[in-house]
Amino acid sequence: MSKKRNFNEDVDREIEQWSEERRLTDLNKSFDKGINIKCRTQSQKNVLKAIETSDISIVTGPPGTGKTYLSCARALKYLKEDSGTYKRIVLIKSVNVPKDEEIGYLKGSLEEKMEMYIYPFISNFEKIIGKQATANLRASGAIDVLPIKFALGITLDDSIIIVDEAQQISKDNLRTLITRIGENAKMIFLGDIKQKSVNKNQKSALEILIEYFGEIPEIGIVELGEADVVRHPIIKKILKIFDKIEKEEGLNGLSNK
Repeated sequence: MSKKRNFNEDVDREIEQWSEERRLTDLNKSFDKGINIKCRTQSQKNVLKAIETSDISIVTGPPGTGKTYLSCARALKYLKEDSGTYKRIVLIKSVNVPKDEEIGYLKGSLEEKMEMYIYPFISNFEKIIGKQATANLRASGAIDVLPIKFALGITLDDSIIIVDEAQQISKDNLRTLITRIGENAKMIFLGDIKQKSVNKNQKSALEILIEYFGEIPEIGIVELGEADVVRHPIIKKILKIFDKIEKEEGLNGLSNK
């Protein structure tokens, strides 16, 4: 009986080792092809420069300007070209759930609960390196998801940390997140002030970052505009209409109601 148990244990170990070697091989294959980041505007080039030269980057702009794509692409490039320094990409995004509820009220595991919120990240990763390579990185932990409520008390070393929808994050949560940055780490905040939908009477993390943190040399700020929209051309026209509506509301005293 003992010999049979030992034999099974040996087989299990061999299978586990084989699976690990196979996973690492697949992971290496994910990065056989180089990552070429194409910028269409000077401001987009400035985004990459800010990420490369700053410990913390703040990138703002309307939808379709490439904020998420550029951040995801540069983060992947770091994993490929400087894997000795950067071991993983950590994704953080504000999660808006019904008032007085927590994400725990949503059905499924934590990973399943977060899936819908991190889809923009995953979609961009898949565009850049493909679905299988993205799946491999997620399975290995090289792409990780961190809900804001679990960030307190941890230090994020050897990581590229991308914080999306910063205009929906509170001042208290900003304090929690920005102080998580550790050694060999970069943190990138993304957002669009005009898409702020919560706590409109208080300054969001994005507004605070822009107003108070710009003078710190290790922090880079880049603002993208309508000229940087690279999604569907109609977005530029849509944005102009919304600007007109907001201006009219301001003139009529409706913007603060």
